[in-house]
Amino acid sequence: MTAPWQNTFRAFAGPGIDHPSDSLRVSEDEAAEIIAQLATSAWAAARPLGAERHRPYTIADAQTGCVTALFGADGIVGFYAGSYLWIAPAHRRRGLAIPLILAAAEQRGGTVVPPGVVAQGFSPTGLLAHRAAHRQAVLTALAAGRPVPSAVIAEYLGDCHDRAAA
Repeated sequence: MTAPWQNTFRAFAGPGIDHPSDSLRVSEDEAAEIIAQLATSAWAAARPLGAERHRPYTIADAQTGCVTALFGADGIVGFYAGSYLWIAPAHRRRGLAIPLILAAAEQRGGTVVPPGVVAQGFSPTGLLAHRAAHRQAVLTALAAGRPVPSAVIAEYLGDCHDRAAA
């Protein structure tokens, strides 16, 4: 199974990265419908998110389908269900999107694109969150001494060069 850090960003997120649009944002009504559907799901064992600000949260994968959910004290407070990424407004801006995205990518074999989907779309904010998640996966792998593919490293070196030239 491929890890997220073994993929280029395009392989990690798919070709939908080329055309982000606010029209692809998950509305609160859509999220409520998805959460209602997820209420009947069976879940694998929940995993803690870790230390300090993430301590109250856990992540779990549905036992069927491409669904990873973020749980807080009140139940599901975020999800990556199929192509839909959403975090409840009260839980945003806490750095929760990155672990949720990476957990979904792990479940899906190193990519966030669900099986059978050719391209999924992103809102501009969602695209930034996916870029940050992928970058964190790559940096964590490098820090651990894992053999990050040269194409992945080149992609980030190119980003650094482009910023320095600007």
